[in-house]
Amino acid sequence: MSRLRYLDPSEAYHAFVDWSGSYSLAIDGAVDTDLLIRAFEALCDAVPLLAGSLGRDEKGYFFRLPPGQRPEITVREVPDADEERESAYLAEMARPLDSGRGLCRLVLVRGPHTAHVILVLHHSMIDGRGGVTLLEKLCRNYTALAEHRTPPYAAPAAPAQLSAETLLKTRGRAGADGPAVDRAALRAALAAAPSPPPLRVVPQRLRLDARETSALRASLRTDGCSVHAFVAGAATVAVREGRPEPGTADLVCGCPVDLRSRTEPPVTVEESTNFVSGVETSVPVPRGADPTEVGRVVKERLDKAIDSGEAERAILQAGQFAAAEPVSVDLVVTNLGPLPEFTSPAGLRVTDFRGYTTTTMHGLLLFVVTSYGDRLSIEITSPEGLLSAEERTALADRTAELLRARTTNQERA
Repeated sequence: MSRLRYLDPSEAYHAFVDWSGSYSLAIDGAVDTDLLIRAFEALCDAVPLLAGSLGRDEKGYFFRLPPGQRPEITVREVPDADEERESAYLAEMARPLDSGRGLCRLVLVRGPHTAHVILVLHHSMIDGRGGVTLLEKLCRNYTALAEHRTPPYAAPAAPAQLSAETLLKTRGRAGADGPAVDRAALRAALAAAPSPPPLRVVPQRLRLDARETSALRASLRTDGCSVHAFVAGAATVAVREGRPEPGTADLVCGCPVDLRSRTEPPVTVEESTNFVSGVETSVPVPRGADPTEVGRVVKERLDKAIDSGEAERAILQAGQFAAAEPVSVDLVVTNLGPLPEFTSPAGLRVTDFRGYTTTTMHGLLLFVVTSYGDRLSIEITSPEGLLSAEERTALADRTAELLRARTTNQERA
């Protein structure tokens, strides 16, 4: 066994809860299995942790890189029948990692004329934006090989990825603020605590078409409201309306914050592991609340936490990673933003992206917001048993209704 290093608290917490996420592309065209495997193996040479796994001893969790180890690769050949292909694809999206064996898995669900490519990644070594970046690098490697070129992401390996704590100490604005944290003690405490049982995720997707997405963005620009703020407001209002209590309810909306672009110099995916902090906003939500106004409250709180350095200090002081349970929130809204078109060779076209966690914790209701191909998409995930099928559908329908109400107002203007 080759031990790389012990995990810092921001990484160790994700090892403790054993979170992984699935990031996938839908592709029109016949994907060459051998080329995809070669492209992936080259990417693993460039990003060593993709071939790693997690270990645990009395000092904490650690990354290990067993000599010669390669991540799991699964290839499923299915007919082009929509129902069978979709069933196989969703089953692979939902299959979590065994982090003791690997931090990454590549899956190809392949039909004669269409395919899904899935990267399943452990959150101790990457976050959502990092997962998107790795998918694009895989696409560029595949395209290069299809065009008889050397893949751009291959050996020699890049330097080992560092934790958010290590990088923020030298590049973050709040790096020198606040009391010192005993990282070693936190590592040992997390390793000694019994991990919560993994909970299966139940996903529900809502997706606007290109016309609706364009109208929504235009309407929000007119009001000076961001897409993230409005979606957070709409999701919070939809959650509140699904609860029976009368009057005004105080809900807590959590928002992950990617801090890479907020350091000097900016941190890249190649040099960092999970680089996300969390900001919680308590907001009073009466029945019939305006999603735009609720979203503004969330956005103001988010901006203040970023500008004041609070989001950085939350990582450096490790309070959010010291407890066996996360801060109590009613929902979490994370936004991966508009995604550029993924690279592909002649004969292939990436038509869709999906990404969400494959394991979760008790009570965590998560909204993952992305835009690809001019279409806004929201993945609503929750642990099995938190919501009934009827409640999940009602929540997705009400969120979509609130979003589409803005597009209707824009078209009438």
